[in-house]
Amino acid sequence: MKKMLLSLAVASALAGCGSEDTLEEIKTETPAVIPQSTVVFDPSNGAVSVPNDLLFSGTQDGTLVIPGEGDDYSSPQLALGALDGWSTQTPFKIDLKFAAGVSLDATSAATPGSVRIFEVVMGADQSSQTCAPVPAGIACEFVKELSFGVDFITQGSGDAVAVVPLKPFTQGRSYITVLTTGLKDSEGRSIASSSTYALASGEEPLVTPEQKSLQAVLNSYENVIVGNTDLNKDDIIYSAAMTMQSAGEVLSTIKSILAASLQEPSLPTPAVQIPDQPLITVGQLFAMQGMQNVPAMFNAVSYEKGSVLLPNYLKTPEGTELSDLNDVYWQGACDNAIAVMGYKEKVGEAFPEQPLSADDALCHALSGGLLRDLGLDDKRHLTKYNKIPKVQSIANVPVQVTKPSDLATLNAIRGQLGLPAMSMPAGGWPVVILQHGITSKKEDMLALSGALSLQGFATVAIDHPNHGERGIDVDLDGVDDFNASTGSVLAYMNLNSLLVARDNLRQSAADLLGLRLALNFAQDAELNTLDVSFVGHSLGAVVAPAFLATTNAPLAAQVDPLFKVNTVALASGGGGVASFLVESGSFGSFIQGSVLAGAGTAESLAFGAFLQDGALASCADYISNQQAYVGCSFAAFSAELAALGDTTGLANIKSLITEFAFAAQTALDAGDASNYAMRVKDLNIPVYTGVVVGDGAQNKADTVIPPTVASNPIAGTMPLALLMGATVTSQPQMTQAPQSYLVRFSKGHHGTLLTPAANLSAGATAQDSAAANMEMQQQVAAYLKSKGTVLAVTNTDVIAQ
Repeated sequence: MKKMLLSLAVASALAGCGSEDTLEEIKTETPAVIPQSTVVFDPSNGAVSVPNDLLFSGTQDGTLVIPGEGDDYSSPQLALGALDGWSTQTPFKIDLKFAAGVSLDATSAATPGSVRIFEVVMGADQSSQTCAPVPAGIACEFVKELSFGVDFITQGSGDAVAVVPLKPFTQGRSYITVLTTGLKDSEGRSIASSSTYALASGEEPLVTPEQKSLQAVLNSYENVIVGNTDLNKDDIIYSAAMTMQSAGEVLSTIKSILAASLQEPSLPTPAVQIPDQPLITVGQLFAMQGMQNVPAMFNAVSYEKGSVLLPNYLKTPEGTELSDLNDVYWQGACDNAIAVMGYKEKVGEAFPEQPLSADDALCHALSGGLLRDLGLDDKRHLTKYNKIPKVQSIANVPVQVTKPSDLATLNAIRGQLGLPAMSMPAGGWPVVILQHGITSKKEDMLALSGALSLQGFATVAIDHPNHGERGIDVDLDGVDDFNASTGSVLAYMNLNSLLVARDNLRQSAADLLGLRLALNFAQDAELNTLDVSFVGHSLGAVVAPAFLATTNAPLAAQVDPLFKVNTVALASGGGGVASFLVESGSFGSFIQGSVLAGAGTAESLAFGAFLQDGALASCADYISNQQAYVGCSFAAFSAELAALGDTTGLANIKSLITEFAFAAQTALDAGDASNYAMRVKDLNIPVYTGVVVGDGAQNKADTVIPPTVASNPIAGTMPLALLMGATVTSQPQMTQAPQSYLVRFSKGHHGTLLTPAANLSAGATAQDSAAANMEMQQQVAAYLKSKGTVLAVTNTDVIAQ
């Protein structure tokens, strides 16, 4: 246990050493001396910039220890206490302290070498024989230096230097950020260490055990850097370690358990059930829904309903208010490994080697004895020390299936398109799994079934959790209390509890894993379940990388084909969820207004009063729609502050939103697409991505998920596609080996993949939207048909050059 955890009493580590003010001697004799500019670091007074691994101090389960942490993790800041590390992708700031009239030299902040980042191996890392016995928190081995301009950049940000990742840090790895004397203030002087840091990182012996522990930590940081680089200790003014979250390990465990179910009778194997039923066509379904002039190809596509039993790791809410969703996030089925190891060390031979219950036996069996269910861990946070999620219920999930049916009609249309006639392959129709967007439903993806049927594909789709037929009716009155398709978007993207939002994303990916395996047992000879592709739109594209990186990861030769997805097409998705939501044209003002309204600051109180009175003048038309009213009011309130010249208030609001985005992205990271994108690339999964970037005039870029995000170069649709290995192109492509492509559309809008309808608020006319819809659907279908070797571009008028 002592090797796993290093006890650092950060709050008292420097007790008796004095604070910044008492230790900093400033002479007041003439001539006046301008106080030295320093890096803020004063743990005894809570002044520590994050990310910083000192916040693992005192952990009992390998998660961050956040001041004020209890049992309620709904606050964005407190949610960090459920995590085993920091965000791999969100920009962060290191605060600096300046005297009046002095500021940061922004040029020095953006100069390579002023800030350097190094990957290291920390103590207690079991992957290293050298570091495994070293106490956790101690820097043990040097790995490499990250490259400025390739891996990250830095820039000035008020009284701070900002570090902006250009690609995600590696999950589970540790890094040390070093500030050097190259960082200058406006007086041309090198910024100095805080007196606290100078004492704790020095060689002079300190007094108390806590002080010595902190000194050992900081010395280990500097020693591992100085011993392996051109830096010396005099160059270093600050250093801090940050360990990244272990994103993906829980989903990998879920896949392993699904695979184990193929041989273990006690673990249920999911299977798609398609009962006998009167067959109808997609066209008939559209007509029943009121659609006029249904295109003929939809009348040649059959429509069936089935179901599949899937494990649900989200708890069932006990009430009907949105706040009742705040604690339904995933939890571990077992005690975490740290608690088990500590208990075993404490009781010695009295430790029960054999399981004491059925749940204990399951934990023991699935973890090789590392995890147990002995009542040692009341939080059950899922981390790298606790990877097995608890199954809260088994969900009976409706499944939608389409297949080409009237081949005469389909082949007639193919002939008009210059395509040869087709027939069902001997092994059945290849299958495309379709996944819809947020506030949408699986039936909306039927819009793709015509184009895909023309290329000889069957399709299968389910709803996301809390969408469509998977809404939650808590009081059993026949009306869903939580359904993002018919009610509030917060039923899924839960801004009131970001751990729940994260785990809704993970549940979507886990459901797709279960569905992919379940297809193999559908007992439908017309479906070739060993030839499966995937199409995701919006939220469906957001959860896709987590699903793809997990389902295609090698596990065992006999089961890998049962999980494999061959080719992928995504539209209007993105990574960096917190960043793109804050800057979304559709959701951004609502999210920023919601954050401001609940902040409790002076600006927050003023905004609360504005919501009750001032906003009515310009936002009265939206009063019946909370989301629209809050969004309109935030925009009006910000405009009023700008008109009044209240730059301080606007700066405070911006700082508040930045802090929220940092905490939110950190909480969401394990479910975020960017953390899985490079795994998709490494697995050589061909991925087509379509995104509307606009024409620079009337037709706007995607107003829901922005193609790029100003505050975070990793966030948005285009960075995600590039991380997955896409090549940007506007021309037709034909290759021998599968390739990934990013196609930018000048016309259309967020929903263009599914609808030819106009979107006047996005500047997309009916004519342009219809043309872009046809082009995007044809590109997707041809790309999947060729398994990623053909990109068919036929209408360049809707493509951005």
